[in-house]
Amino acid sequence: MLSKLKSIKKSLYLSIFPKLYKKNFYKKLASLNWVNIQSKNIENELLLIQYFLGKDSVFIDVGANLGHYIYKAEQIIESHNIHAFEPHPVLNKQLKTIFKGVHIYQKALSDKISTAQFKIPYFNKKEVHTRGTLKIDSREEEETSFKLIDVNISTLDTLVIENNLKKISLIKIDVEGAEFEVINGAKSLIQQYQPILIIEIEQRHHDTPILNFIEGLEKSGDYTCFYFDTLKKTLKSDIAFQDISVLQSQDNHGNNRKFINNFIFIPNEKIENGYVKNIHEQINKESKIEQ
Repeated sequence: MLSKLKSIKKSLYLSIFPKLYKKNFYKKLASLNWVNIQSKNIENELLLIQYFLGKDSVFIDVGANLGHYIYKAEQIIESHNIHAFEPHPVLNKQLKTIFKGVHIYQKALSDKISTAQFKIPYFNKKEVHTRGTLKIDSREEEETSFKLIDVNISTLDTLVIENNLKKISLIKIDVEGAEFEVINGAKSLIQQYQPILIIEIEQRHHDTPILNFIEGLEKSGDYTCFYFDTLKKTLKSDIAFQDISVLQSQDNHGNNRKFINNFIFIPNEKIENGYVKNIHEQINKESKIEQ
């Protein structure tokens, strides 16, 4: 009963005062910088995207969830240049209420156009909407039950054609194990626009080594894969020499400073022109200013 009252209160607050709700909900993100992020359990990639987006860039958020990346992207580019996908009906409605100018789709993305079931897990009888997935046969250790909802599925290549998108600079993908299919549905987009890709890839969601996928994407898309060393504040490209089981030790799960699950694919052409070096210089400069 208490949880239902809280839900009703939140819904009313959101619908009547969406701007105030947005301001309070993303308060921590508004003041985020390279100094204070060290004390917060927040993805460092939220700060990195400022280097990946230009004024006229198009940003695609696949698995928008609570809208953290949308919020940060809105501080850099126009809202109408943001396209976000979130199949969870409650989260989708919340995002549409908060981000009026953003294109928000109640769809899941994969490698085909169809319909499918989307699993929303429960941990200790509590719905965890941040862990929704198309991988309905997968089961997490903490999962006690789940519910299934029907969702529409599309592809990123279809999105580009239907919306005549140009200048796609960045795609962030967080789809709880369905990332391989999302990439397979974006082959034309990747070949044509060579966007930077931020992809959450966790070995626990896959039966095959994720390093195989990483190396395959590097070769097929002419990319180099990086991950962010949070202690040294640098992008590292030595993933082929790292032990994934160490980078993704379950002892560190939920600790974004130690658990590496976001992999950043940067086009080799950019790297050859000193792109990553410039990012490191900017981070060092901003870290000193903010201290």
